[in-house]
Parts: sequence; structure tokens; C-alpha cells
Amino acid sequence: MALQPFTNEQLNYFKFAFAVLNEFPRALRQTFKAMWDNTFGHLPGFQPWDDSIVVRNMFLATEGGTTKVPTHLSYDEWDCTVLFQATIFARSFALPDSAGHRKTLSNLFVRPRGLPHGSFHASVISPGGINAETVALAIDQLRLLRNAFCHSSSSKMGKPTFDQYIKHTKDAFGALGVTTGPLDAVGSLTEADFPTQRVRTLEDEIKKELQAESAFLKEDVKDELVGMKDELVGIRSDITQLNQERKEDVTRVTRERKDEIQELQSQLREDIRKEHQGQRTSLKELQECVKQEFQSIRSDIVQSNQELKEDVRQAEKERKEEIQERKNKLELHTGLWKEETLASVTSIVKTNSAADQEINEQVAELNRKFDEVIKDKRLPGKNNC
Repeated sequence: MALQPFTNEQLNYFKFAFAVLNEFPRALRQTFKAMWDNTFGHLPGFQPWDDSIVVRNMFLATEGGTTKVPTHLSYDEWDCTVLFQATIFARSFALPDSAGHRKTLSNLFVRPRGLPHGSFHASVISPGGINAETVALAIDQLRLLRNAFCHSSSSKMGKPTFDQYIKHTKDAFGALGVTTGPLDAVGSLTEADFPTQRVRTLEDEIKKELQAESAFLKEDVKDELVGMKDELVGIRSDITQLNQERKEDVTRVTRERKDEIQELQSQLREDIRKEHQGQRTSLKELQECVKQEFQSIRSDIVQSNQELKEDVRQAEKERKEEIQERKNKLELHTGLWKEETLASVTSIVKTNSAADQEINEQVAELNRKFDEVIKDKRLPGKNNC
């Protein structure tokens, strides 16, 4: 029974399915071989990749003896899931980070970008020009494209999505040094290139790819759980060791702190003793200075008192002399005054005596006249009163 004519969306889906199922593994095998040859092919005890059991065992050894990669099978039988594990998730190609810890290419270059689910890398070229980063981003871009195709819920793909997926694929191939000619051929495929049998084969291959990825994811989850368990055990062991080391550190630090405190206390006592000794010396010096100062002050006071006494005696002497001088002057003036006063009194007395004599004469004259009057009886007498 022939298939119904494909729609453009169905044809785009089958075109990209052809690229994922055929071209992606080819590009990844070529890249894995180049990575092995560049990393180990020139080292003593190793050889370039020839897909022999010997070289596959060498890869197993570089992985630490255990790997999800089926090294017992030819790498031509490795699907995309295995090839991703053999490249960006492989311990063989791990590189040291800034701290010197070896990390897979995915953990070192891809995971730190924190790319949202369902999105793609805007560019697969390393911003810093690091070739290993470019390889890691290009391989991861193919992984993202494959997952987007395998997890699609429809067997149809619009032209914008198809064109975008093809462009991302070409960019990744170019960064890996893989020819993009077959991809150009995919774009020119027509409905005639997908007969019924070819479509059935593609559908089977898609189912196998999904089953392989599902089995790988289950194994990956199981390994992750085992790894988490081992990691938890390791973490517990590390915690126990850290606690022990912390206890030892605390004990050591405590002992050191005690020693430091004792040393500080001893130093403090010594400093206090020296300071007290210095203070006592300073106090003695201060007391001596104060004593000398007091003595100087006393000497100054005694000298001042002596000078004051001299000044007082001199002042008293001068006052006595002045008083004596004033007394002498007073006595002199008093003597003169007495003489002037006596002379004045004498003059007055004399004047008074002359006046009295004149008065007496007048009185005598009056008495005489009175007596005459009485005698003449010109006035009544005394006995007539």
C-alpha cells in the first residue's frame, strides 16, 4: 500500500530525520577519532584510533576501567547517545578548571552556560578562542538538535523550524571540521527519495534511537543514583573527616590562643611592671621637682618678705623723718604763732588798758560831774529814791 502524498511539513520531518540518523553519527565518529588522535595518538604506549580491540581497550583504560561506552563493539556501531558519552561526557578528554580540578568538557564548558531547556547555543564558537570549548559547544549543539527531534510530539516540521535546525547543524559541522555537503543534499531531497520502505526504515530507526536513548537515560539515572549514593557516602566520610579536622583545628587553635593569651598576660604584667616602675620613677622625679619648686618658692617668699621688711622699715624711717620734719615745722610755726599772738594780745591788752584808762577817766569824770550835780542838787539823790 503506497503512502499518501507527503505534506511539506512531513517531508521536512523526514529530511531532518535522515540527517540525524545518518549524518550526526558520521560527524560524531569523525570528531571522536580526531579527539583521540590529538590527545593520545602521539603518546608513548598509545596509538592512533584504528577501531581495533586494542585501541578500544586503551580508551576503556583512560576512562578508569568503567564506561557506558560499549568498547567491545566497533565504534561504527556506536549511536549518537554513545558518541556523546565518548566525547563531551568522557573522563578521557577532561581538562583542568581554574582550580586545577579535572572536569569533562560538558561540565567545564557547557553546564556553566545554564542554557534553558529546549533552547540552542546562539554560537558554537568559543568567545575566548579555546578550541576545546568550540568542540564541546558544537557537539552539545548536535545533542540538543537530536533531543529536540526525538522528543517531538509530531511527525511534522514547519519550514522555519527545519531551516533553523539545518543552519544550527551546518554551524556545528563547520566548527568540528566536518563537511556540510551531505546536509546540502538533505535539503534537496524530494518526496521520491522517501518511498514506503525507506519511510518504514526511518520510522524503525527513529524508534530504535528513542529506545537507545531511553535505555541510556535509565542506565544514566541508575548510575546517577549509585553515584549519588557513593557521593553521599563520600560526603559523609568527608564530613566526618572535616569534623575531625575541625576538632583538631579547634583544639590546636584553642591551645594556640591559650598560649597567646598567656604570652599576652605575661607581656601585660611586664608592661604594667615597667609602667609602674616608670611611674614611680616619674613620681619621684615629680616629687623632687615639686620639692625644689617649693624650696624655690619659699626662698622667693623669704626674699620677698625680707625686701618687704626693708621697704617697710625704709618707709617707716621716711615717715618718721617726715613726721619729725612736720613737728619741727609745727613747733616753729607754733612758736611764731605764740609770739605773734602774745604780741597781738599785748597790743590788745595795751590798747585795752589805754581804753580802760580813758574809760576810767571818763567814768571818773562822770562820777565827778555826778557828784557835782548832786551837790548842786540838780538831780535827786540816792536817799530820795
